[in-house]
Amino acid sequence: MNPNLRMKTPLALTIFNLLPILAASFGPANTRAQEKPADGELTQDTYEIWRDHVLPRSWELKFQKIEWRTSFWEAVCEAQEKDMPILLWTMNGHPLCNT
Repeated sequence: MNPNLRMKTPLALTIFNLLPILAASFGPANTRAQEKPADGELTQDTYEIWRDHVLPRSWELKFQKIEWRTSFWEAVCEAQEKDMPILLWTMNGHPLCNT
């Protein structure tokens, strides 16, 4: 496959294909009760409530099922072969905002 070929997918179709990924990444607003002990203290009695509160929900882990690419060029070649869009995620600065 010639890497200089342009993708044939129209922009509307590209955006349409990204909608399920975006919807899955945000997930439902609240899939289980947000129980927290009233006093906020961690004890033997409140351990299970706090554990369930801080563990990620299944919809919060859906991003792990996406086959992410670490090489942009390889992703471009693969996208051209499969006629699929590319989501390029970039950022400037420290990921924890410690700049």
